[in-house]
Amino acid sequence: MIQVRCLGHIGTAVGAKEITIQEPGLDASELVERVRAMTGLQDPGFSKYNTIVLVEDGEAFVPAGRSARISDGARVSLLPFSHGG
Repeated sequence: MIQVRCLGHIGTAVGAKEITIQEPGLDASELVERVRAMTGLQDPGFSKYNTIVLVEDGEAFVPAGRSARISDGARVSLLPFSHGG
């Protein structure tokens, strides 16, 4: 189980500020794709190329450049590049 905080327009597209992904062992790219699929939109306005993944230990990265494995029980925030101040 991965707790995901959806910031900015990601939360709007998903329809929730926080969601739970029940699949353990996903990498960050797969996680972003699962969240995209939850929107039901063909183009929800975010992807692994324009989303910053913040893992609870303070690690931050863009999944397209480096797709780290997300451990079961982790808390992750997804932040779109276009998120305002």
